[in-house]
Amino acid sequence: MSNKLVTRIVALLCLLAGFAIGMNVLGLKDRSYSVKEGDCFYREPSVTAQLADNFSRGEELDVTDKLELAAPTAVKVLQTKIVEDKNRTKYQLREGDVYKLVEARMDKANTPCVIEVQTVKGATAKLEVDKALLQPVDEGTWLQVRSKGGAGAWVRVQSRWY
Repeated sequence: MSNKLVTRIVALLCLLAGFAIGMNVLGLKDRSYSVKEGDCFYREPSVTAQLADNFSRGEELDVTDKLELAAPTAVKVLQTKIVEDKNRTKYQLREGDVYKLVEARMDKANTPCVIEVQTVKGATAKLEVDKALLQPVDEGTWLQVRSKGGAGAWVRVQSRWY
């Protein structure tokens, strides 16, 4: 064989190998997810989306997509709580309500975050709330998973929220 032919064959093999790696044909990435206790599955990659059907603990699901979301823009309240602002005015935060996140303070674990609430009269107030009472919206690493039977959902697998 001539050098020209060998060079073309090697170039073609490199091109095919690059394509296969780029398209994940060879399965170099993790393509399955095992359901853990406490996992919540949603129809869309957001904790404000409608819940999807739950899967059995230990069930192996196929991963069809991965989504990385930056810092949260809103938070969802996990339990009803009365919170005071700096002027000692009381506000009731209801479980399931979603509020705009003004300051996340993601670098510190035990530092409260600042949310913006709207009063009954239409005014806005900024409140410092413990992060344990809130769940971040549109933040973290999400996987789109599908069962062998075809049912699909999104699950958050990593979060920087404390």
